[in-house]
Amino acid sequence: MARGKLKFITGEPAALLPGRIVVIADLHLGAEYEMRKAGLAIPSQTARLLESTLELGKNARARKIIILGDVKHMVPGLTFQEKREVPHFLNALNREFDVEVVLGNHDGGIERLVPKIKFHPSSGILVGDVYLSHGHTNPSTGFLRASHVLVGHNHPLIEFRDRLGYVWRERVWVRAELDVKAVQKFGSIDGRAGPNVPLPELIVMPAYNDISGGRPLNSPEDDKVFMGPLARAAKSKDAKIYLLDGTYLGRLSAL
Repeated sequence: MARGKLKFITGEPAALLPGRIVVIADLHLGAEYEMRKAGLAIPSQTARLLESTLELGKNARARKIIILGDVKHMVPGLTFQEKREVPHFLNALNREFDVEVVLGNHDGGIERLVPKIKFHPSSGILVGDVYLSHGHTNPSTGFLRASHVLVGHNHPLIEFRDRLGYVWRERVWVRAELDVKAVQKFGSIDGRAGPNVPLPELIVMPAYNDISGGRPLNSPEDDKVFMGPLARAAKSKDAKIYLLDGTYLGRLSAL
């Protein structure tokens, strides 16, 4: 990742951009409400997630934290839990770091809850030479000037099975090349910095909230590997898969 000097934070579902900017995605605060309706007695995770995010920011000496969408969980609307806990989480985080949010498909109405927080449109933003988007909508043409494109939305997992049939899943990072023909569906690709400049590399972020579920990319039952326009424009079979600790698992087609 020479261009842009974007880094994965080892052991964390988070990236570090130049300028001490930490990026995370898919908090899904309030997901426990839906789980409780399904009969799972899971207490609120917001305090735990706030503590871990504050620690993450301090350990990374962050100046700013950008959240790539899906801060809250319920779609559509807002639960009572979200109305109480989302402002508490974002305001507490904002007291320690500058906090910005790129809106996700679960974030309807969130701007009214925390007017002090800076929100960006779901199409995404260019920060230096890294383009940030939740990933559920088409990007603006600015993404073509980036060295890397970071998206969330997918909650990527890899499924493991041992000889005894035990199954477990791990959150992963995905790095993939974009397909030129697929990208042309978004419009002209002449917005690149030059005709010989390659398309940006796509990085699909793991979900920050470890109980928010996910998609096992190597599951034979799921033939639609990625969700969202940018992720579906990737050369998915050749995608490189990494665990949070940095372990390279190989290309997706081999897993």
